[in-house]
Amino acid sequence: MAAYLIGRELPLYGVDLAAYDAFRDATDDLIMQTIGGDRYKTSVLALGISPFMFSTLLIQMGVAVKNADSKSHTSPRKVTIATLVMMFMWASVQAYFTTESTFYVYQGGWELVLAKIISGIELVTGAFVILWLATRNGKYGIGGQTVLIYVNILDSVVNTVRYAEMDQLKIIGTISAVAILFTIIFENTEYRIPMQRISIHNIYSDKNYIPIKLNPIGMMPVMFSSAFFMLPVYVCRFLADLMPENKDIAWLTENMDTTHTLGVGVYVVVLYVITVVFSFVFISPKNLAESLQKSGDSITGLRAGKRTQRFIGKRVFFISVFSATFMAIFIGLPLWLQLQGRVDISIMSLPSIMIAMGSINCNLYREFKAVKDYDAYIPFI
Repeated sequence: MAAYLIGRELPLYGVDLAAYDAFRDATDDLIMQTIGGDRYKTSVLALGISPFMFSTLLIQMGVAVKNADSKSHTSPRKVTIATLVMMFMWASVQAYFTTESTFYVYQGGWELVLAKIISGIELVTGAFVILWLATRNGKYGIGGQTVLIYVNILDSVVNTVRYAEMDQLKIIGTISAVAILFTIIFENTEYRIPMQRISIHNIYSDKNYIPIKLNPIGMMPVMFSSAFFMLPVYVCRFLADLMPENKDIAWLTENMDTTHTLGVGVYVVVLYVITVVFSFVFISPKNLAESLQKSGDSITGLRAGKRTQRFIGKRVFFISVFSATFMAIFIGLPLWLQLQGRVDISIMSLPSIMIAMGSINCNLYREFKAVKDYDAYIPFI
């Protein structure tokens, strides 16, 4: 965490830090700040962990759609290499658009081009440094990459609350408190599908079930919806560069953010899609049905096979939609209030990061408790 905080203060080559003084008390998007390196995208760690998260998710999705036999033939080394390649590609794309929107001390010419190239290399390198930090923390510490998200969350909350008006803070604070309360409840509540195991014929036979959390994939929708929301943003920017005279594309580019109605609508749709798709990826009804069929176990009252797969699929779909609706309410309501002018842009995303904080706190607590219980065992000799 200390190395990460120091890295966020190291400026990119040639960046004009004085040009950002006017934005020092403002913020663009708190949601992206939770996975970004710094507020103004001027440090060597400006990309944050978003390239790592994005690439990891895509590779996991590719592996998850495979059947059980194909998964068994997929080596961890191939997965790691594919993740690093995807991460390099996505980090390069982000670095390009970041350097294009960064203020430099050079006004033009080869000096400006050189500054953009060097700073782009620094951004991509910084993304891999963050990956190294997250890997080391996952091996020797607690929380893995989530502690870096936690740093960004605390920084965003402190800076947002410090400059916010009390009347607006009361509204957003109430929404945030309710959101974090529901997040904790959802993180610790599960829907249980009763099942029969052929290997258990004692008093525990009626306590077998398939658990599905009411918040199936935790904070991932909040984090990854922000990352995936950047896809249409980057597409619009790319098209605007290709066709600068097209007014429709210019309008799309201008309105494709969470401060405009179009951007808010796209963001909510992305949130629903991400939640449902990820739920089916990480709670695969097909793989669960295949596992039950091979082991001889079954859901109570159902035969193993297609009927079981459809049954689990329906449950996963309804639970994921329920979870997405919960997040859409607490994330979309502040965005709508901002569009109505009732809350400031600087605090509209506060409930989002509080949802992420609640989910992270629950996961960190479970991991800390597991490590503590593990260390409690004393070697006999």
